[in-house]
Amino acid sequence: MDDAIAFAEELEEVALQLSSLNPLADDPEEMTATVASAVAEYERLSMTAAIYGMEGVQQTVEWVHTMLASFQATLPEAILELLQGGQLFTWLELAAIALREPEEPTHLPTLTAALLHEDWPEPPAPTMLETLLLNLRQNPHASNTETPNTEALHAETPAQEPADIGADYATATPPPQAAENPLAWDADIHPELLAAYLQETPGQVTEATRLLHLIANGSSTPEQKRHASRLAHTIKGASGVVGVEAIASFTHRLEDLLDLNIARHLPTGLGDTLGAAADCLATLFDHLLEHKPLPDEYPTLLAEMDAWGQRIATEQPGEQEPVATPEATVDQPTPAIPVITPDFLAEDNATDENAEPAPQTSHSPPTSNTHLSVPIETVQRLLNLAGELITSTSQVAEHAQHTLAFGKQLQQQDEHIRQMLETLGETIGQQSANRVTRPLSASNTKRLDADGFDQLEMEAYNDLHSAASLLTESVADNRELTHNLQQQIRQISEQIYRQQRLQRQLSEAILRTRLVPVQSIVARVERTVRETCRRTGKTAKISIQGQNLQIDTDILQGLTAPLLHMLRNAVDHGIEAMNERKALGKDKEGHIELRFEQKGGQIHLTLSDDGQGLDTERIRARAIERGLVTAGQTLGEEDVLRLILQPGFTTRDKVSEISGRGVGMDVVQSAVENLQGLLQISSIPGQGTSIRVQVPITLLATNALLVRTAGKLVAIPGNTIHQLLYAANHEHIQENDNWFIHHQEQKLEVIQLARLLGWQTEKPDLRKGHSLLLVESEHKLYALHVDEILPPRDIVIKSLTPWLNLTQGVSGACILANGSVAPVLDLLRLLRHFEHGTITLGNTITANDTTPQRPHILVVDDSLSNRKSLSLMLENMGYHPITAIDGLNALQHLHEQPIQLILTDLEMPRMNGLEMAQAIRIWPEKRHIPIIMVTSRSTQKHRQMAQEAGIDDYLTKPVNQETLQTQLYKWLRTQLAA
Repeated sequence: MDDAIAFAEELEEVALQLSSLNPLADDPEEMTATVASAVAEYERLSMTAAIYGMEGVQQTVEWVHTMLASFQATLPEAILELLQGGQLFTWLELAAIALREPEEPTHLPTLTAALLHEDWPEPPAPTMLETLLLNLRQNPHASNTETPNTEALHAETPAQEPADIGADYATATPPPQAAENPLAWDADIHPELLAAYLQETPGQVTEATRLLHLIANGSSTPEQKRHASRLAHTIKGASGVVGVEAIASFTHRLEDLLDLNIARHLPTGLGDTLGAAADCLATLFDHLLEHKPLPDEYPTLLAEMDAWGQRIATEQPGEQEPVATPEATVDQPTPAIPVITPDFLAEDNATDENAEPAPQTSHSPPTSNTHLSVPIETVQRLLNLAGELITSTSQVAEHAQHTLAFGKQLQQQDEHIRQMLETLGETIGQQSANRVTRPLSASNTKRLDADGFDQLEMEAYNDLHSAASLLTESVADNRELTHNLQQQIRQISEQIYRQQRLQRQLSEAILRTRLVPVQSIVARVERTVRETCRRTGKTAKISIQGQNLQIDTDILQGLTAPLLHMLRNAVDHGIEAMNERKALGKDKEGHIELRFEQKGGQIHLTLSDDGQGLDTERIRARAIERGLVTAGQTLGEEDVLRLILQPGFTTRDKVSEISGRGVGMDVVQSAVENLQGLLQISSIPGQGTSIRVQVPITLLATNALLVRTAGKLVAIPGNTIHQLLYAANHEHIQENDNWFIHHQEQKLEVIQLARLLGWQTEKPDLRKGHSLLLVESEHKLYALHVDEILPPRDIVIKSLTPWLNLTQGVSGACILANGSVAPVLDLLRLLRHFEHGTITLGNTITANDTTPQRPHILVVDDSLSNRKSLSLMLENMGYHPITAIDGLNALQHLHEQPIQLILTDLEMPRMNGLEMAQAIRIWPEKRHIPIIMVTSRSTQKHRQMAQEAGIDDYLTKPVNQETLQTQLYKWLRTQLAA
């Protein structure tokens, strides 16, 4: 490892020397000296690499040195341009970094990209790159032991001169997968080399495709033509290095064609060939990534480009650029890759003396922006951590709220103690006053002590006064401490609120790293329309609105495949042939509009065309033929249109390249459902079809509303709720067993959410007001009844696939602040299945069936310790305790939930136990509930008062657990018997 560090220092030293040279030298002597210095540095570095045993680095250095030596005498300007662009020293710095940090996997792809840069006059040999990468991954001390493997590798793929690379692509024996599919990379390609290729090439293909279309339309500049040629050269070299023979051959034909003088006036038909070649190039790379075979038009376009090259070379022998273009056919091997002259020389040769400089177009890629390539897995990991942080912060916030509530209870307790102390003080004062006013005997004359105090006053001011005073001061101190505690808790709550806000901003910032513009798929969308038009013989033009809209990468990727399918259908099924459109009075060219919009938390995609529309009669007939519907079944227009979403449904009788294969809109429907989206279809015969897709902005995190239904908590994303509504008891309309309300001049049926989920639940009491959720589906507005609505909160949606079927309306789960898990509902999908009859409502149960398995026992006591001790005892006995601090609080609990028995104290603030018992006994629905009084008052007088108030049994504190259990069993059994 010491040798590796030492050699890294040598590389850095050479890179420093090269970067210090002046690439802008104008004086011939200075230029000669600069070039000589660069050649000498590489010659010295070659010997140094040999000394250290760095074979891969030595081969690369010699490759560069050979180029520099060939240019030194003839084209020294080319060496200066390589210096100015940084090519001569950048790769050396990257190699040094790779030696210093051998465990970092990102260095080698960056190094590979630098050596494959388009500014190098010729691409490096693949065996040389592999040897370099392997060399940098190994310890120099182990080079001798690794030599046999390296030699074996070289024996399989002999080293070549750069000029023979292109020929070798066509003649070398490909690996098995390449033999089956020429559109595949070599099976033994180095992973780092392949990663660099897959990272760099897509952008180059996209830019080359754009420029080729400009050239095909005759609207390009000479600079754009040269740039397209350089891109084709770069793609050719990179594809050859990784062994993708088909793309290397195709781009070689493109490069030869672009090097000819075709910029001024395109011959008739050449524009169509270039446009088709541009689309084919993009399709080739897509098929490479998707492991598909060559597109059908590939051999035809190769032959067409060869024919055009020969024709132009024959017609304009004096105008073509000095690049050899040997004859080639589809089956011939790829010709040798020529050495490209530097850009500034090509510009001098190709640019006419009277030509104006090429204007800077708005499509030119920016050179000043700095971008960092981050793997999607890293972004996903950051999102997961941010999600965990959201959950953790929510839990802390809920704990803070509970602590604040406890602080308020403590303050109420202090206030209660203060009132009791005031009562005690008044009692002591009254007793003292009575003693002072008591008549004195004749013998007790008024006497003064030495300090001047009356003896009677001294007796009245006794230890009881002192103790009461100290207790009052202690309570005042405690009240002050409680106030300070509440202030601290409020400050913590404010800090947590700010933390939640920062957390939300952090999550949004991380989510933005996953956002990609719609513009990223525009080229593919336009290419799909062009290819479909070529295959069907139709003409159509697409306009795309909302290209700058940013969409989550998972959402956009999920939408791309169904969108391309719908576009093919729009051209093949919708747009008429040119003569038909002319006869109908339409434009010869069909119009397709694609619109992206963001509305709230949803992305709306609308695809419309001005074609012939959908033939509902033909759709219905085919559905009857396939047994999807019966002949006498009544269907609305929208229901008929949705029949095309059935698996394998097609109206075509013949199979073509585009239609009739049984793979139809059901694939689109499935893809949209996987994104938790909705799909709507509308069509007007003779005017066109419109398809609307609605999907959420993201599937990862959202703001959700927690609701309780049938005793269970569920989360509902806020963007699916149209409105929250409270319906008072006089607003309910009951017709038979159905429940309706009037809302904005609409009569809405109310459906219990629990029944929609298939859960058993009790029928709601329509004599009370109820909370409703208004949710708008594809067809109508629904009112959903829930038992309780809790405050909204930020949640992270955890996927449950493949364990849970999404068709049941559950899109995932979330972790709540208390650590419990709640399902996240997809209400729109749930309502769609309800409308289509795939799910039915659950049953309701009567009130007698809703008795909990664990009886609910209400503990009413103003003492926190007493409530806690009784609750623990009840828990141990198997009951479910519910606590209240006084009689009023107990009545509220009785109103909200079923209670089977009440344990109450006697003396409590606001409403004591006797008053509460009297109120319950005159309550018709609750008067049957047994009430047991647990108090420290044991006199017969208090027992009599309790009996008169309606208390069923009387226990004195401290109560024994066995005694309590006996009384509970007795009275609960009595209630069930009644």
